[in-house]
Amino acid sequence: MRLSGQGLMSHTATTTISRYFDRSRGKALSTTWLGLSFAEFILPLFIVFLLSIIEWRNIWISISIIVILILPFASYFLVKNVNLESREVSSKAKVFEKEIKQWKRIEVLKDYRFYIICMNMLAMPWIATGTFVYQSYISTSKEWGPYIIAQSFMVYSVLSVITLFFSGFLIDKFSSRKLLIFMNIPLLLSAFVLYYFNSPISSFIFLGLIGVSNGLANVLGSATWAEIYGVRYIGSIKALTTALMVFSTAFGTALFGILIDKGFSIEQIALVSATYISIAIIALFSVKNKLDPHYI
Repeated sequence: MRLSGQGLMSHTATTTISRYFDRSRGKALSTTWLGLSFAEFILPLFIVFLLSIIEWRNIWISISIIVILILPFASYFLVKNVNLESREVSSKAKVFEKEIKQWKRIEVLKDYRFYIICMNMLAMPWIATGTFVYQSYISTSKEWGPYIIAQSFMVYSVLSVITLFFSGFLIDKFSSRKLLIFMNIPLLLSAFVLYYFNSPISSFIFLGLIGVSNGLANVLGSATWAEIYGVRYIGSIKALTTALMVFSTAFGTALFGILIDKGFSIEQIALVSATYISIAIIALFSVKNKLDPHYI
């Protein structure tokens, strides 16, 4: 049931957008992710408000009824005209697309570029999840108080949404392959902020930088695979990368916990994170001129 929510729904949405949009893929993906980002920002506040006037069971029942009523109509009207001929491509793009190799998942697994890109794609999930899960440990270590990180999430959400908005236009203009090298630079800077600074203000900068990388990663994580490996088998390729992302979030939580149990300070954990990000960026930089799609 957990997989059917945020994981499978976002995977299905981004795979569909990546496959059926060509000229405006970046803007379409950023618009799709805006829905989730706004929901993460608005719904917790809205539910807290409802809890003050409605019993929590009635809230869940109401949500279920709304989904049952709206989902069939939304699904019908959104997909009834969608087919392989309905893709948003120009006549020039159609000719161009025929020349791009459409990779199968087994072929992708044999491509060394896939693993280098994955190193960068997975940095954000495992580091951010570790940070979110152990935020109380960070607050205690930095002596920020119990509410600073909670307040900082406002900056995280706002910058994530702003980055989502602009990244779509940038991808359509420059391509995701050229922007990929910049994706984890804000995340790297956030690790250095956590390492060097102890002021409560640094919490806002720290989570704000993570929000920028999150906004970039959400869009680039779908557009990049479509650009390099084509869209015919994008569903199976994205299923693989989504599974790796879910694994990386569990890995980040476990790694942070193990390091804390072994006596690592939050500054040392930040240094471990920065080391991984740096290695991933350097590896990506070494192949940045080889990320163009293959042609047939």
